[in-house]
Amino acid sequence: MIGKKIMLLFLLGAFLGQAQAIAPKAKNVQKRMPENAVIAHRGTVYWAPELTEAAFRWARNAGADYVELDVQRSKDGVLVIMHDRNFSRTTDVAKKFPGREKDYIDTFTFEEIMKLDAGTTFNEKNPEQARACFASEGVLTFEDVFRIAEGKKIKRNADGSRVYHKDASGKYVFEYEKDGADNGHRPGVYIETKVPEFYPGLEEQVYEELSRMGWNPLEGKASAGPFYKNGKVNIGNTKGKILVQTFSRKGMTNLKRVFKEDVLTSFLVSNPKSNEFEKPEVMDEIIGFAIESGAQFIGTNIGDSNDGLAPAFSEKIHVAGLKANVYSFNTNEQMEKYFGTAKGAKARPLLDGMITNRTDLTTSFYHNRGVRKIKPTQTPETILDELGYPL
Repeated sequence: MIGKKIMLLFLLGAFLGQAQAIAPKAKNVQKRMPENAVIAHRGTVYWAPELTEAAFRWARNAGADYVELDVQRSKDGVLVIMHDRNFSRTTDVAKKFPGREKDYIDTFTFEEIMKLDAGTTFNEKNPEQARACFASEGVLTFEDVFRIAEGKKIKRNADGSRVYHKDASGKYVFEYEKDGADNGHRPGVYIETKVPEFYPGLEEQVYEELSRMGWNPLEGKASAGPFYKNGKVNIGNTKGKILVQTFSRKGMTNLKRVFKEDVLTSFLVSNPKSNEFEKPEVMDEIIGFAIESGAQFIGTNIGDSNDGLAPAFSEKIHVAGLKANVYSFNTNEQMEKYFGTAKGAKARPLLDGMITNRTDLTTSFYHNRGVRKIKPTQTPETILDELGYPL
């Protein structure tokens, strides 16, 4: 039955004029991610300040399969979690460092970065989700997110500052403690690296940090599954515990070199504001590069007039043996557009996984469609309350 399906896909590919297909090795690696994965975009941008401890603790306890982050680097070499090239949108950098609000991340030392408030701006922009305690949220390190995924939280002094010291070589050593509110979910981590020209050697540094933390699937022991265990997400304990993605073509080439095509990778594409993206040759070129770089996934955006995953593109992606994870969902209407209305085995979605700002909605959506056993058992607000973020 499986052989017949593969043959049909091959014939369909030939019919469409697309002979491209991912290698058997890439197909095997691809299986390390569950179908219909729920990927928590920046933890959440809706219920808590994005890319903060509150956002990632919430996403973990809400049952996300993966928590997604953007990694950059400080002036003194610390891997920090921030989406933008500067701190102006999400922190009080203009207040703490007047005149430097547009300066790039890598012009700040981590000592300076630790002074930033990454929560007040969220409260001001989102009064309905605001919680006074978010004002104490700070910018995270790369390691922070993995320790949160393990069920820990940042260890803090009485004044709320984080506990750390520097070793003999001058490197930061951060401390963590068991999170008393951890509910047992163990998500994987979905890593986005930035343009290599900004941070030479970033991919190697990410590899080394993953090894040091015990999160590198190429080193140590990791099981093939199960993805879910005793009603909890277990992906963080499997070979699919990380995925690395980037918009950069040079970055994809670097990932192929560093990770030997043996971890989950995704080539991110941003849909241009023209119909160029609808041309078959443009779609074929994107797919061809993704295959060449060893990726198993293509990441693209939701849209209306500029749709990042139109049916024709979805078909080409799947005929090539690739899968599509789409960013970033906020409503059930958006989810239905890319998944359809069918349930269970009858469903034939355009996408394979959702990168979502609303893990709560997406886990419920997949459960209601009969393709996810685990469902939310608490409201988003209750999770925040139990994590120690009261209104």
